[in-house]
Amino acid sequence: MVKFGERLKMARTTKHMSQQALADIIGKSLNTVGLYERGLRQPSLETLCLLADTLDVSCDYLLARTEAKKTARVSEGLDENLAVRVSRIENHLGLE
Repeated sequence: MVKFGERLKMARTTKHMSQQALADIIGKSLNTVGLYERGLRQPSLETLCLLADTLDVSCDYLLARTEAKKTARVSEGLDENLAVRVSRIENHLGLE
């Protein structure tokens, strides 16, 4: 059975992102991202959502509840643009 850490690593490497880059975006340490990927620590729900948004996958995909990387949205045609997503992440990290 595929586990969260394996899915996280697959999603991160698919985006050609280093552990350090992901850690910087989500406001965690490199060590913490490594612990997530090795299955030795689980993120909070807030961090899980931030990971999913950053890696452009669904929380259900990261949790291995589905094989679909993205779930359909009611507003699929009105998907947020990159600037809005970056702004939301900056706000979450207190960078605004």
